[in-house]
Amino acid sequence: MFCLLSLPAAGASGEGTVREWLPGAGAPPARIAWTPSGGTPVRIQEPAARESADKTKVWRFDSRPSDKALAYAVKLDGVELKLEHGWFEFSYYLPADSRVTRLRPGVRVRGKKHVAADLVPVKGRWTVVRWPLDGPETAAIRRDGGKYAEALELGVLASGGPIALEIGGFAVGAGSRDREGIYSIPLTPETQGAWNAVTGLPGFAGVWPPGGFTQKRTAPTLPGEKEKVFRFDAKGNALALTFRIEAPLADTWLEFDYFLPEGSKIKSVNPGITVREWNGKRRTLRLPPVVGKWRKEKLALAEIMGGDTWRSGEAATASSFEIGFLGEPESSVAVEFGEIRLLREPAAFAPLVRPQWLEESGRLKRTFHIEDAPRKGWIMALAAPSFTLWVNGRELGRGKFNNSGVWTMHAGNGWPVAAEWPLDGVLKAGENEVEIEIAPGGARGLVALGWEEDSRRCVVVSDGAWRNVSGDAVKVRPIGEPVRLKGLDIYPVRRPAAWLPEVRRPDYAAVPAYAPACERLKVAPEPGKWGTVQENGRWWLKTPSGKPFFFNGIQTVARICENYGYSDWARRAYSSEKEWGDDAAALAQRLGFNGLAVAATADAAFAAGARRGMVYFTYLGCGDGGPALVNRQGQPLPGLADPFDENWKSRLRRRAAEAGKRWNRDPACIGFFVNNEAHLEGNLAGRSSSGFVYSEACGREFVRWLRERYRNDLQMLNLAWFGKAEAEYLGSFEEVLVKKPDPLGKVPFMADPTAAAALAQIGRRLGGDERDGRKGRMRKDFDDFAVHTVKVYAGYVLKTMREFMPDKLIGSNRFMGASTEAMLEAWKDYDLIAWNSYPMWVWKDATYTGRQLAEIRKAHRVTGKPVMLTEWGVQALDVRMASPSAQLLTQKERGEGYGKVVKQVVETFPFVVGMVNFGYQNLADSEGQGWGVVDNEGRPYHDFISGIVAANRWLDEYFVGK
Repeated sequence: MFCLLSLPAAGASGEGTVREWLPGAGAPPARIAWTPSGGTPVRIQEPAARESADKTKVWRFDSRPSDKALAYAVKLDGVELKLEHGWFEFSYYLPADSRVTRLRPGVRVRGKKHVAADLVPVKGRWTVVRWPLDGPETAAIRRDGGKYAEALELGVLASGGPIALEIGGFAVGAGSRDREGIYSIPLTPETQGAWNAVTGLPGFAGVWPPGGFTQKRTAPTLPGEKEKVFRFDAKGNALALTFRIEAPLADTWLEFDYFLPEGSKIKSVNPGITVREWNGKRRTLRLPPVVGKWRKEKLALAEIMGGDTWRSGEAATASSFEIGFLGEPESSVAVEFGEIRLLREPAAFAPLVRPQWLEESGRLKRTFHIEDAPRKGWIMALAAPSFTLWVNGRELGRGKFNNSGVWTMHAGNGWPVAAEWPLDGVLKAGENEVEIEIAPGGARGLVALGWEEDSRRCVVVSDGAWRNVSGDAVKVRPIGEPVRLKGLDIYPVRRPAAWLPEVRRPDYAAVPAYAPACERLKVAPEPGKWGTVQENGRWWLKTPSGKPFFFNGIQTVARICENYGYSDWARRAYSSEKEWGDDAAALAQRLGFNGLAVAATADAAFAAGARRGMVYFTYLGCGDGGPALVNRQGQPLPGLADPFDENWKSRLRRRAAEAGKRWNRDPACIGFFVNNEAHLEGNLAGRSSSGFVYSEACGREFVRWLRERYRNDLQMLNLAWFGKAEAEYLGSFEEVLVKKPDPLGKVPFMADPTAAAALAQIGRRLGGDERDGRKGRMRKDFDDFAVHTVKVYAGYVLKTMREFMPDKLIGSNRFMGASTEAMLEAWKDYDLIAWNSYPMWVWKDATYTGRQLAEIRKAHRVTGKPVMLTEWGVQALDVRMASPSAQLLTQKERGEGYGKVVKQVVETFPFVVGMVNFGYQNLADSEGQGWGVVDNEGRPYHDFISGIVAANRWLDEYFVGK
């Protein structure tokens, strides 16, 4: 099948090039080796890109439009090219708009099979690749006795054809001319593309408006700033300029300058990327627009992605980027562009080079060569069960699989932490050696080290180039599982300290402070029974000594994997989690908050708050350990366990007993919430527990319940559910667990929970009770049983928690913005109803809508219990995150909006006993949302916190005399 180029016999025992094959030096084969369509001609021509003067001729391959793959093979007849120290080098060029997604250099090993690497291609410039034949891809074959290369191949994979590929030459050889296994990137930025009105837009750029548009090159509206600009005028309220060009997220920046005329009704500027690893799904940033003057934006593609999520490798490549403008309804878009540039900078490496597991105990080593005097050296390592590390004979230190030290929450997240040491003065020009000794017993380890030299950053990682004491290649294994941020905290997930600017701590003592004077806002840790009380028509929480108070709290005071950047900063800025917690709690208290709460608040923060006289709410985790309730597809219901399962009941009692021993002694812990946003009928996201009846114990209870409801009359059930469709009839009540009828019909298991979708469907989602009259009998039975299930769950949880924690307040599930009355009634015996609701539905206005207010009011009306807003918050676009629910432009507007919400809630609802703001830090990685009072380096958003202080001052004045 393959058309192979044969090389003459040659020895390869020494170092250097064994053979080069260049265009023009010999006749190329008439056809390429292989394409799905059967091959296309290859021709010799001048290179399309003339940046490389040494390439006077190239081989040019052009596949057919239907081809998404191409392969070219070289047979090594008589060449004794050993895999050990062998290499395969080629130079190539792909156009900037190429749809090639992977390069696959490969080798067929004599007597063995073919193996290949998987490389991210570089586009728009000539690139030389030297692929080591003794790398990790061939490690298993070499352990199995494979020694010699029989043929080499260069493969290309694309998302669509045709493929255009230029090759400048091939070479094979032995030795280490380019230091195999050392990965590097230039320190100076490289321009991947620059487009303006003089050069014109590339062919792979497209313009999208919802209606028609005009495009022209013209003089700028503001004279003197630009010679020529692109001007776009769209008839609709949106415009997007898209560039179909591939770029890694790791180290690529987008720059563009734009002009919006005075009077423009643009709501947001939306740079976005299409993520190749997500099968074309997009991630979009929302920025506040600047009107009436030129604005330059510079954004890392990783910043558009959100936080540090790109480091996991699950989203590593942008297949296109976009600059969009969204206007108010019924408006039009007019925008001028100056220059648009795509830059690659040495912020990280692309493709990301991740270390591989060294799977041997004992002393393992790796030698490598540094050409020039190295600068900014560093090394990271983690290994199980423990390790010792040396570089150039100097012992650097010792560590273990989790080097979290006093950062207890880091360990609690199952987040193995690498130890890190500086290598300044340890590395040297010439030969260097790194050694790690891994203790026996489930041995595995990861190592990464780096330095700067000349004009490049370089990295070496644990891989197949490492050797054991016998000189044999170490057994290695790719990390394999998706490396989410809570997976492995080692390069490239964690930035090396040597490549970071100096860590600075904000001076929180300089932040304006406000200490409440009103007794209703003063609370302190106190032993005894906490409660609620109603006085003169208003509800309050009550201290053990009988003092009424209003809980004014904040949450997400934690180092969580949802915000890796802040976590990384905190660990570098503070010597211990206690020190960090003291600073965070001090800032919260300075702003006027009197308490802390879940979600995502660390025990260290709770303890720090208690030391400062603050109180807190926490979780028990009642659904942990399962078994989960499941639907007909076997999908588990998030949050709730099967309440009919005796094993779950036993585990809950054990957990509650342990919690009682821990928290009953803590006078700062005033209570618990049972669940967070369990998928109960009527909630804001349209999720439902209806139909989750097919776990073992719940299934038995469902059959019993149906027998009771239909008085053991199967015919009555069949007629109610299926009418005249006798083919659907059940042969017994038990057969419902076999046939598993679908009560939801075409209603999805999980409706789209995004803010835009929720806004479009807010009436349907917030009006869960209104749908009851339109449900069929089967759906109503499943819904009623779902209520029965939740009542049993809520009742058993409450009974158990009261038994073991009789002095603490027990709060309900934290409802997600709405609920049916039946689901609310299941929680009416709890001390308070927990309610998560965000004022995010009205553009440039931070207030609750009438429908949201009605749902909060319903929670109190149905249960008769006080309500706590356990999650609420406001966002602004200038936080520079995706922030899909942000409706405000600036932190100043955000601070004003914060005060509007506090005033609206307190004046409207005398039954609300507390508000818990979400939150202390942003959710940069998980949701791409900017809820925090501090940024990823702990710096407060001053305009926002000024609004918080003003709101707390108003609250203080309002409660005087209440």
